[in-house]
Amino acid sequence: MKRAAKHTSKAAMIVEKDRAIVLAARGHFLREGFAGASMDGIAKSAGVSVKTIYSHFASKEELFSRVMTAACTDHLLSEELPSDEVLAQRFSWFSEANQRGLMEAGREYLRHLLSEEQLALYRVVTHDAGRFPELGRQYCKSFSRGRTGILAAYLRSVARRRSWAKRDAAQDAALYEALLRAGIYEEALHGLLTVNPDVIDEHARSSAKTMWKLLTAD
Repeated sequence: MKRAAKHTSKAAMIVEKDRAIVLAARGHFLREGFAGASMDGIAKSAGVSVKTIYSHFASKEELFSRVMTAACTDHLLSEELPSDEVLAQRFSWFSEANQRGLMEAGREYLRHLLSEEQLALYRVVTHDAGRFPELGRQYCKSFSRGRTGILAAYLRSVARRRSWAKRDAAQDAALYEALLRAGIYEEALHGLLTVNPDVIDEHARSSAKTMWKLLTAD
């Protein structure tokens, strides 16, 4: 019994250190960029040694990948997309198979995409992409696994509830994502647009209206 408790305590300590390292690294990467952030600085902020960081992460690239996964999925140490049941508990709109649910899904996506943290993270990726091309691939993979995955899961649920047997959720998610990003993401990224709830609401409503027409056209 004592051995089991000791094992559980050790596992919890490892998870906590992992979390502290990721949180500290996120701050350094966003402030200093990938190239500018040092493992020594991250270790100091996390309250661990550099050796401890390398016992959790094989390289700086792997640590940055975990930071991106955390930022893109909203589940700090989880790389797996939650089940539909969990998503329905977290997002009330997930159970709505109608245009309003689609609009709310788009609004949630845009809130995340256009958050200061996400915009800053993407700027870090693009700034260092020339020297570290893997960063761009990792970012796309992380975002796809996170927010794009949620859109696909939602649209798959809508198709099932509406008995749309011929719909491809992955393709629908990619199309809806493109509509949501069009005319707003690049502008926000380059500081040409001030993002606020009204801007997000209007764009989500317009994108959902277009997407719903496409979904119900057949």
